[in-house]
Amino acid sequence: MLEHRKAYESNFDAQLAQWKADLDVLKAKGKRAEVDVRVGYDKAIDALEQKHDEAGQHLHDLKHATDEAWESVKDGAEKARLDIKSLFQSSFKKP
Repeated sequence: MLEHRKAYESNFDAQLAQWKADLDVLKAKGKRAEVDVRVGYDKAIDALEQKHDEAGQHLHDLKHATDEAWESVKDGAEKARLDIKSLFQSSFKKP
């Protein structure tokens, strides 16, 4: 169980770092976009930053959860992970 827990937390941590890098790419694209498109990028970036912060809080909660509470905390973290993944996928489809 402990090995599975540490692997999941490590994977989640690495995914957050990758999303942070992806967010930086999206910000750069937004800065180069035309004014009318930039509004869409700004909204997407704001939503992504909020979801990224929420996912980071879930990771923090995972790392500090007791063994008994870890599985239920993991469920919330997994939902947050899927939410931000979906949001990133839709954001990168923008021009």
